[in-house]
Amino acid sequence: MDKSILSLTEIEAYRRDGVIIPRFRLPEDALCRLRSLTDRLIADNPHLGDEPMACPHVPGSGIQNLNCDEGWLEFPTFPAIVDMLEQLIGPDIILWGTTLFHKPATKGRVVPWHRDGRYWPIKPLETTSVWIAIDECTAENGCLRAIPGSHKAREVGRHFRSTSDEVAIPETLYDSEYDESLAVNLVLQPGQMAVFDVFTVHGSTANPSGRRRTGLAMRYIPATCHYDHHDLPVSDSRGAAHHTRPLIQVRGTDRCGRNDFMIGHPDVMLGNHYD
Repeated sequence: MDKSILSLTEIEAYRRDGVIIPRFRLPEDALCRLRSLTDRLIADNPHLGDEPMACPHVPGSGIQNLNCDEGWLEFPTFPAIVDMLEQLIGPDIILWGTTLFHKPATKGRVVPWHRDGRYWPIKPLETTSVWIAIDECTAENGCLRAIPGSHKAREVGRHFRSTSDEVAIPETLYDSEYDESLAVNLVLQPGQMAVFDVFTVHGSTANPSGRRRTGLAMRYIPATCHYDHHDLPVSDSRGAAHHTRPLIQVRGTDRCGRNDFMIGHPDVMLGNHYD
């Protein structure tokens, strides 16, 4: 059976630009389930405000002590999404994280320009993110922005740690590391998604609008990579807690052979394999 979700043109665009908005979108019934889970997660964790919420797909993981429901795992293991990932990173795929990004109406802060690989203990540094829009994401309410082609040098670049209360994440690229004039807005309708490379420069503006903006980021590595829980590039990244991230083999086998699938999982999840 042909599992092709992405066209050859989309695959070529991903290689060229480091970011695409594929034609595929989450079906309406699945989007309704995701929106319901999102509403409950936000309502049940009001103390976090617009702080990114890490790993709701594995209740009990991490250091944020999220109050979250079962059901989140449906989305990073959604067959068509995993098929799409297989076209980009191969048949052996490990899910290592999810994050709910929530920008409340009029209060959502800036996410500064950065490359994700600044945070992540992945060796070699190869990972792909799928970011599903739960609400309409526009320039007015702080949609993702990316700089196409910024992944080509395969370098993390120089970052500094911002102490500003105006940013939702602290790691920030120095201005000399990117050309903002090349940035594009990733305008998404609910259910649409952006797929981007670990080295792609991206960020988002604040949300001064009267509409919230939420999206679910899902992170995958080819299983030839080692997610090294014990060697963190940034050790104190607030609630992200990369040393606690649970790994789940969503397709194929662990070709690396050094990944630890015990860390971060409550006992009920241990040994699960999703395909």
